[in-house]
Order: sequence, then structure tokens, then C-alpha cells
Amino acid sequence: MIGTFFRRNYLTFILGLVSLIGLYLASLYSYLLYHSLVELFTIVIAFGIFIIAWNSKKFLDNNYLLFVGIAYFFVGILDLFHTLAYEGMGVFSGFVESNLATQLWISARYLESISLLIALLFITRSLNYRFQFLAYLGVTALILLSIFYWEIFPTSFIEGYGLTTFKIASEYIISFFLALTIFFLHFYRKEFDRTVFSLIAASLLITILSEMSFTLYTDVYGLFNQLGHFFKLVSFFLIYKAVIETGFSRPIDLLFFKLKQREKEIRESEEKFRSLYFSMNEAVCLQKMIYDHSGKPVDYRILDVNHAFQSIMGLQRDRVIGKKASDIYNTDMAPYIGIYAQVSKSGKPAKFEAYFPPMEKYFSISVFSPFKGRFATIFSDITERRKIEMEIESLSRFTLENPNPVMRMNNKNKIIYANQPAENILKNLDGPKKDQFLKLLQGKPQAWSQKKRAEIRTFESHVGDLVYEFTVVPVAGSNYANIYGRDVTARKNTERLQKKIAKEKAHANERSKLARELHDTVTQTLFSANLIAGTIPKLWEKKPDAVAKRLAEIKRLHDVALKEMRVLLYELKPSALKGVALGTLLQQLVKSVEARSKA
Repeated sequence: MIGTFFRRNYLTFILGLVSLIGLYLASLYSYLLYHSLVELFTIVIAFGIFIIAWNSKKFLDNNYLLFVGIAYFFVGILDLFHTLAYEGMGVFSGFVESNLATQLWISARYLESISLLIALLFITRSLNYRFQFLAYLGVTALILLSIFYWEIFPTSFIEGYGLTTFKIASEYIISFFLALTIFFLHFYRKEFDRTVFSLIAASLLITILSEMSFTLYTDVYGLFNQLGHFFKLVSFFLIYKAVIETGFSRPIDLLFFKLKQREKEIRESEEKFRSLYFSMNEAVCLQKMIYDHSGKPVDYRILDVNHAFQSIMGLQRDRVIGKKASDIYNTDMAPYIGIYAQVSKSGKPAKFEAYFPPMEKYFSISVFSPFKGRFATIFSDITERRKIEMEIESLSRFTLENPNPVMRMNNKNKIIYANQPAENILKNLDGPKKDQFLKLLQGKPQAWSQKKRAEIRTFESHVGDLVYEFTVVPVAGSNYANIYGRDVTARKNTERLQKKIAKEKAHANERSKLARELHDTVTQTLFSANLIAGTIPKLWEKKPDAVAKRLAEIKRLHDVALKEMRVLLYELKPSALKGVALGTLLQQLVKSVEARSKA
């Protein structure tokens, strides 16, 4: 950057170098002439800075230059008084010229250094230039009055002695202010053109060298005084390059630097926006509303779309730009024209989700209007998301639509959720029954957590005339359990009926068995006894001796029948066996078997 600057201004620097040599030769001829030429050059520059700044105040967006311009006007006035008061000029009589000139010099440098430091505050702040002008007018008047009228300004030079302590200390203080200005100016470098910033910083640095030179001279015509004026000349020359020449040759660069910077930022922003526009995952569509002769919105025209629009809608960019929405989407009315028309009219943005039947897709759409009659839409395909949401919504309705009771109980024995069937059950339970029911649900006190997971329990409970089966499922990592119930009344009734039928069937089997036993044992024995008894009358007539044997046979059969009947009675009524000894039972069974074998 610096090399380019020197290449562009090499002729100016050659002329400047020739001028310095000429001034040096002039100093050899007449130091007073040399001093006057140097001071007049710096005064012209100071007034030039003021003229440019003052006449450009309506266009400046950086108040730093305006503040410095006003300040340099009054610095130039003090430098003009300093030039006229210099020893040998003879303009002001009655004063020690060497001290007077030095007082005016040091007051001008104080005003210059402090102003350059304060000016930094107005780089980003507004400035009341009228107030500043009046304030500097007052300060300059007070300085001149303190020197020429009241004569209270501290002595700065003593003939035969040289610089006073005040003058030397002031030069160091002024240099400190200038160094501080360079330091803080660095933080605002982006507010200036790079060349202007570099020249101002270099000017301040050389001004510090000038002030250091002015701490060393003892004669107003001495070497260090001459060197100090050389440095001042170079310093103001750099200010000239930074402000005056740039102000005349490249005024747009100087006065509208911030505007150019903003234009650059806008261009960069546009490039970033365009890059973002075409790389977005969401579809973007710019549109213009179409109205009929009565002002009613009837359609809208596509002005531009990004790449995502093509992939989401399946429509090529070059085939939709400039076309009507109703033609593109093949609909009688442009989609969502009511919402878009309202946004275009009011300027208030809107966001909504909608199902688009022609494509069988759900879209999330944001619409805003940059100005009346135009609007932009940003939308994305949320079909998959909506399907998942509808599935979740369907699942969330499961407990509400479930005809069976569903509850959730925390570990404090409190129901924290119940669907309608569950609420009906709880309402049908009075106080004590409800407490007992909740204790059944809770089971043994336990912590439902990941560390100790309770087992799933199932139990039955009567609620009025109904019977419910409840399953308690503790949820891992939580302090609650889900409870699922179902009405098992019908199943229980069926089970009872099945038990009754089985019991009756068992009874029928027992009766059949008893009938078989009676037929096979007792009936046959009695039948045999009956046959023998029928032969006795005839046998009595023919063989009376044989009757006794037949009667004995009948008695034996009678005994057998009696024992068999006793065994059957024991089988029919097992409770009768409780009070009978095992030995007796065995004897009865043996006798029954023996009797049957003999029969």
C-alpha cells in the first residue's frame, strides 16, 4: 500500500524535496524569511482543512474531519499570530518577541494536540459544529487575551537563558497527547481510507519529533529550532496529502469513504445472500400479486425461485419464472392466494402449515412482503414429519379411545392419570373400598427406578357386579407405574358355569357308577337269593331236609348284599369314614370281597 502511494505521488515528493532544499538555502540567506515561508505554508494548510470540512459538513458521515477542520482554523490563527510575533518581524511592539512568539507557539500546539485527541470521540458520534466553533472562538480569544492583554500566560523563553521549564514540560505533555492520539486512532482505522489513516498517523508521529526538537534550542534562530520547523513542515505536508489533495482530487474517497465502505458491505452482503439463497434447504419463491380491474387479487406471478424449490416441488426453475401460479400448479385458483394477498396488503408476515392436494404433500410456509404487491414465501416439505405427528397423535389417543381402564399411579399411592373407563371405576368405589383398591394397585412399598425395578403384578378386583383384572407395570427409571385393566366378568361367569357343569357331570358319573355297582353286586345277589327263596316251597314238600341248607344259602347271600351295600354307602358318603378305624374298614372290605367270591 505504501509503495503504491509513493509510486502514485513520486512527482509531489520530488517537488517537496526540492522545496525543502530551497527553504534550507533560504534559511542560509535569511532565517526570518525561512521561518515565515514555513509558517505561512502550514497556516494555508490549516485554513484549507477548515474550508473543505466546513463546506462538506452536510455530506460527511464521519464528524472527525469536521471537528479537526474547525480546530485547525483556530490553530492556524494562533500560528499566524506566532509568525507575526516572531523575533525580527517588528509587528508587536512593547513585547519581548522571542517570548511572545514562543508563548503563541506553545498555545497553538496545546490547542492542536488536545483537539486531535478529542476529535476521536466524534468518529462515531454526532457533532454540534456551531457549538464547537463558538467554543473554540472563546478559547482562542482567552489565549490571546492572556498573552497580549492580561499578560498572565507563563513565560516560555528568556533572553540569554533559553527555554523555561514550563516550555520544555509543555512540549513533553503535547507529545504525550499526540502519542495517545496515535494509540487510540489505531482502534478506529476501519473508519478511514487506508491511505488517509497512514498519512494522519505519520503526520502525528513527525509532529512529536518536531516538539522534541523544540525542547532543545536556546536560540530562536538556532539549529534545533530550524529542525523543528522542518519537521512541522513535513507534518503539515502529510496532512495536506491526507486531506487537502485527497479532498480535491478524490473527494468521494475522502468525504464518502464510509458510504463507499457501506456500498462494499452491501455488495458483499448481496453476494452472501445470493449464496445463501441458492444453498438453502428451504424453498424460496419471490412473487408478484396480480389484481383485476377492480383491485381484487386474482393470481400471482413467480419472479424467482432457488434451487431447493426445484427439488421440493419437482419443477424446473426456468419453467416457472414469469408464469402464473394457477398455470404452474394447474389449479382453478392460485394456492393460498387469500393469505398471500393479506400479507402483500398489510405487510405483516404470516406463517402456516397446509396440505397441498395436487402434490399430496404437507408444507410449512412463511410469507412476508418487502413492499406492497410483492411477497416472498419460504417453505419446506413436512410430509414425513406430519405423518409421524399424526401417528403420534393417534397413539396419544389410544388411552382415551381405549374402552378398558388405563391409569398411572406414582409411588405415593396417588392416581396421576386415568382415562374415562378408569374414572368411572374410581367413582363407583366409596372411600374405604377405594383406599383398599389403591393399596392393591400399589402392592408392597417399592421404588420404581432403574436400580430396583419392580416386577409386573396381576390381580383381580370386584367393582360392583363386575370383575376386573388389573396388570401393574412399573416404568423403569421413573417413580410411577402404568396400570392396565380389563373387564373379566364374562370370563368369570363362564368359568363358574363350566365348574357347575363339571360338578354335575361328576355327579352323573357317580350315579352311573352306583347304578352299575348295584346292578352288578347287590341286585344280582338279591336276585340269586330270590330265586333260591322261590324253590323252598316246592323243596319243602319233596325234601324237607334240604330246606335248611337253602335257608342258610339265602342268609349268606343276604349278608353279602348287606356288606356290598355298606361299601357303596362308604363310597357315597366319605365323611362317614372319618370316625371308623382303618382296621375295621379293611375288615369290611375283605369280607365284602370274600362274600362276592363265594357268591
